[in-house]
Amino acid sequence: MNKQFLFFLFIISVINVNSQEIKTNDFELLGALILDAETFMSFKIEFSKRGDLIEGYSYTDMGGENETKSYIRGKYNSNTKEIAFKESDILYTKSTFLPEEFCFIDFKGKFKENNKKKLLEGDFFGIYNDKDTCATGKLKLVSTRFVEKKLVRLNKKLDKVEKIKKIDSLTRNDLKVEVYLKKFSETRIASGEKVSVFVYTDKLKVEIWDYGKEDGDEISLFNNEVQLLKNYTVQKKRKTIYIDLKEKENLLKIITKNAGKLKTNTTKVKLYDYRREYEVIADLEVGMAAFINVVKLTGKKQ
Repeated sequence: MNKQFLFFLFIISVINVNSQEIKTNDFELLGALILDAETFMSFKIEFSKRGDLIEGYSYTDMGGENETKSYIRGKYNSNTKEIAFKESDILYTKSTFLPEEFCFIDFKGKFKENNKKKLLEGDFFGIYNDKDTCATGKLKLVSTRFVEKKLVRLNKKLDKVEKIKKIDSLTRNDLKVEVYLKKFSETRIASGEKVSVFVYTDKLKVEIWDYGKEDGDEISLFNNEVQLLKNYTVQKKRKTIYIDLKEKENLLKIITKNAGKLKTNTTKVKLYDYRREYEVIADLEVGMAAFINVVKLTGKKQ
């Protein structure tokens, strides 16, 4: 079964049921961009509220080939429940599109809430940097915590069904709470994949550590084919290095030399640019490589 279709079924299923109030200034909502009756894309926002101003991040096509993280800024009126935000300034993307070719979301909507439900929905239009419209549609989001509760209930029902009818093992695994939500909270690059990040610095701080069980994973790290680490054994303790970004595009290549006892290398890489942070998990097989394209931008940093 298509994973995005499963995701959309969950969003539809939670629209007409109870959801918890968001009681802090930290919001995390998960849902879908709906372009038409048959076209949709996973979407997540997380932000903090300071007065009536909001600032945070959006995630589009999570787990997909065009997964992208952008800044969002806007306003939220606690009295009228009206909310508006715009995307700007890409932090990272798996897409091959150039930054000027991206379609940024401009959203206006409301938190609909009563004793039975809580839902963020409204209309959006997408705009290019040159202000031309590139998409229109609707956005529907619910709290990530509520999706988790729905998954717990669904898994209990599936446990009962499995006693009568065998369920596809891959589908069953995809619906496990920890597996399903992890897809919407982590950026992973598999063998041969590339993610591009956009920075405003000439010197990049990089941390590397073993994200899974410490089992002897070894990697080599290159920047534009210049070797920075050779057969380094990844540990739980973070390894910190600093990279001079001499070119506009700086291609970091992570190669697995030894995947340890678990046969798959799960190395986490964290990049720092002023107050920006980027976390990527390289999920690699022995002898395979993944790439982080660090694009150095000019202008005012966010």
